[in-house]
Amino acid sequence: MPPADDGARTEGARPHSDTPILRARDVSKAFVGQRALIDVSFDVHPGEVHALVGHNGSGKSTFVKILAGYHEADAGTIDVDGIPLSSGDPEASRRAGLRFIHQELGLVDELTVLENLRLGTEWDTARGGRIRWGRERDAARTALERVGLRVHPEVLAGALSPVERTQLAVARALQDEGGARILFFDEPTATLPGSEVDRLFAVIRGVIAHGISAVYISHRLEELPQIADRVTVLRDGEVVGAGPQPDFDRARLVDLIVGGAARERKRGAVRPLAEGADLPPETLRFTGVAGGELVDTSFVVRQGEVVGMAGLVGSGVNDVPAMLLGRIDKTGGDVHIESDAVAELGPRTLLARHAAVLPSARPLKSILPLTVRENLTLPDLRPLWRGGRLRLRAERAEAAELAERFDVRPRQTERVLGELSGGNQQKVAVAKWLRTNPRLIVLDEPTQGVDIGGKEEILQLLRTAADEGVAVLICSSDVEDLTLVCDRVLIVRGGRIGTELTGSDLTTETIAQECYANDPA
Repeated sequence: MPPADDGARTEGARPHSDTPILRARDVSKAFVGQRALIDVSFDVHPGEVHALVGHNGSGKSTFVKILAGYHEADAGTIDVDGIPLSSGDPEASRRAGLRFIHQELGLVDELTVLENLRLGTEWDTARGGRIRWGRERDAARTALERVGLRVHPEVLAGALSPVERTQLAVARALQDEGGARILFFDEPTATLPGSEVDRLFAVIRGVIAHGISAVYISHRLEELPQIADRVTVLRDGEVVGAGPQPDFDRARLVDLIVGGAARERKRGAVRPLAEGADLPPETLRFTGVAGGELVDTSFVVRQGEVVGMAGLVGSGVNDVPAMLLGRIDKTGGDVHIESDAVAELGPRTLLARHAAVLPSARPLKSILPLTVRENLTLPDLRPLWRGGRLRLRAERAEAAELAERFDVRPRQTERVLGELSGGNQQKVAVAKWLRTNPRLIVLDEPTQGVDIGGKEEILQLLRTAADEGVAVLICSSDVEDLTLVCDRVLIVRGGRIGTELTGSDLTTETIAQECYANDPA
C-alpha cells in the first residue's frame, strides 16, 4: 500500500515479491565462548522496509557486521538473489549490493560534498590524469538529486544540516548505478530533531520507490508504524518475533525486546543507604543543564556512591561525560563540583577539581601509540618531575606498582597499550585516572568491547573506589553492568531524567522497560 498523504503508514504493508533479495538461515556466531547469535533467520524482500529491533547486546550489530563481511559466521547460510554470500568478505558484500549507512556517517567535514561522494572511488580523468571537474560536478548533482539533496557540490560537508549529511551518505551509497540492492540504516534518526525525521523518511521512501529495499535499525519504536513494513525482534542473540509491522504494537514490542523473564544478576557489594540516614555530601550536581541532546537535565551524585545512567541512543545519556570534557557546549543550567559552580568545562578544569572523565572506547582508539607506562602516568606527571627532568626510574616503578594493583596483564609496562586486550586497555584507562586520587570519576561505556571476565574486574575496581569515598557516575548501555554495581540508576529520556531506580527495582528488566517508556515531553 502506498503511503498516506501525510507520509505516515496507516495500515497493512507494502506488497512485495515472495522471493526475497536477502535470505539468511540459521546464522550463529560466538565470541570467546559467548554466543552472540543463535540460529538467526532473516529475509528482505524487494520494495520493503524491514525493521530490525532489539535492546543493546541483543545481537543486531553482530548480525549486520556478518552481512557486511566484517565478521565470519560460525554456522548458517546467507544468499543474495539466490547466490551464496561469502562470509567474512567485505568486498563480496559490496558486490552483492549491500550498502550500510552507519550512525557515524563517515563524512569528512573539511571536504566538499563532491569530494565526500568520491571518497574511495576513482575520479573521471582525462589524458595525463587531469580531473574532468565539469563531468564530476554533473555526476554529483545527479547523485544528490536522486535523494532530494539540493546543495552545490562544492559546499563543505561540515556546513550541512544533520538530515542533509544523512542524505549525502545515502547518495554516496547509491552512486554506483545499479549496484545497490539493500540499504541498511543504523539508528538514522538518533541525532535528528523531530522536524527532520519526516524528511529522512521521505528520502527512504524515495529510495524504495526506485526498487531498492531497506533494513531499518532503531530503538525508537514509535517510528516503526511510519516507516516499516515488517519487523524482526532479536533478544539475547535469538529471533523472538517476526512478521508484518501492524502485528507489533508498542506493548508487544517492549515485551519481546525486554523479555518477561529477563535475567537478574546479584548486585555484589552494593549497600543502599539506610532509611533516615544522613546523605553523604554532593560531589556532582547538574541543575537544569541543556546542551547537545540534554534538555533541562538535573541530577546529583554523592560521595561514595555509584550512580548509573541509562538511555536509548539519542536520549542524551552519553552527552553528560562529553559536556564535562568540553566536547559539547553547555547552553543552559549549572554544573557544580563539590558545591562550586563550574563555568568552563574541560580536562584542565576537571583535573584542578580532582575530577576525572573516562570517554568511551571509540575515542580511545585514536590515542597516540604510547606504552602502558606512559598511559598510566600521563594525566599527572608532576610527582615524577624533578629539576626539570622526568624521573624515568620512578615512573617505571610506579607503573609497575599500578599494573600489579589493577591486575593489568601482561605486566609488561613497556608494551604499547594497543597490544593489550580490550579489557586490559580499559583497566589501564581506569587505573590512570584513579592514580590521580579523584573525588569524582565519570565513565562513558567503561566495559564496551570487554569480555565478561574483564567487565567484572573493571566494575569491582569502581566499586572499591566508591567504598573509599569516590563518587562514581557510569553512563552505560549495558544494563546488566548497572545492576551489578550501582546504588541508583537514572533513566534518561528525551534529554531529561525520566526515572530513578533503586533497591528491588534495580533489575535488568526494569531498566530496559524504563528506557523504552514513553517520554512525557
